[in-house]
Amino acid sequence: MTEKQTRNKFRDIIGDYFKTNRQIAKEESKREGYKGALSNREKSMILVIVILILILIVKSCFLDEVRNLTPKEEQFKDFVEYSISEKYNGSMEKIGIINYRIYDIYVAAENEKTKLNYTDPNTKEKVNVVLNDRYNARVRGYFLWVIPIKHFSVTAPKVT
Repeated sequence: MTEKQTRNKFRDIIGDYFKTNRQIAKEESKREGYKGALSNREKSMILVIVILILILIVKSCFLDEVRNLTPKEEQFKDFVEYSISEKYNGSMEKIGIINYRIYDIYVAAENEKTKLNYTDPNTKEKVNVVLNDRYNARVRGYFLWVIPIKHFSVTAPKVT
């Protein structure tokens, strides 16, 4: 009796596919007019993609942070940063994959008192401040510090 010979069909299929495609590639490269390099259109598309990525990096890293704040707005910004760190302290934020930036602060309601309770980031002391105006902050979350993935607003709590 002879033993039944087993064959690895998957290996044979992959091997045939590889040999056939290699043969096709050799034949195409021998054809007249074949260009293995990128066309001008492909090169220009790659250049456009690179330029857009650079613009996104500059915008996300340098232009999105809010600047030139009044002292009251600065206090509100500290409050918002404290609130964000308290609420969004998951594993992605802890290892630095996702970070948040405040890109706009404005007065939501004038002459509405608000009370801010937070820890000062510089002195690490508890701060309790009452402001005469109610502020709103727009916050954007970034994946890998560059790609915007979340947008939300934080409003100061109203004192009754």
